[in-house]
Amino acid sequence: MKFGIGAALLAVAVATSCAQAPPPVPSEQPIAPPPQASAQFGGGQREVIEDYTAFWKVTRRLPQRPPERWRPELEQVAAGTMAETILDNLALQRDRGITLYGEVHQRITDVRLTGDSAVVTDCQDSSGSGQADAVSGEPKTAGVARNAVSGTVERGPDGTWRVTRIDYPQGGC
Repeated sequence: MKFGIGAALLAVAVATSCAQAPPPVPSEQPIAPPPQASAQFGGGQREVIEDYTAFWKVTRRLPQRPPERWRPELEQVAAGTMAETILDNLALQRDRGITLYGEVHQRITDVRLTGDSAVVTDCQDSSGSGQADAVSGEPKTAGVARNAVSGTVERGPDGTWRVTRIDYPQGGC
C-alpha cells in the first residue's frame, strides 16, 4: 500500500509511522543503524543520504519549535506538497496537544539516482519513537522496529536534495 502526498498524511506519520497506544512490547529487537551506512554508496548517493537523513531529524524537532520557525526550517529539507502537508499537520497536531518523542533511525538499503531525482529505500527503526501528549509527555503511540519507507528526493536549484514524497510500501523490510 502506498500513501501519496495527496492523501491526508500527518506529519507524525511522515516522521514515525506509529501504532496505537498503549505501546506494545516490541516482538522484534530494534535495528541499530549500521555504522557508516553511506560508506557503501557513491559520492552523489552520499549527498542524497545526508539530505534525506536531515529531513527526518528536522521533522522530528519541528513540534518543539515555535510555529514561525516551522516553514524556514522545513523548507531546507522538504519541498512542494510534502512541505505543505507537513506544515498543515504540524498546526493540527499542535491544536490537538500532540508532540513527538524519541528518534527514528534510518537503515538505507538502496539509493536510485537519476539526474536531479533519487529514490531512497529505507528500513527504519522507529520503535523508540511516536506521538506523545504535548503537556505531560506521556506516549500515545509507539513506532515499529522495521518500517519500510520509500523517499523521493529532488535536487533544488541550490544543489540541496529535498524530500518531495514519502511512501510506506506494503510488506516488511
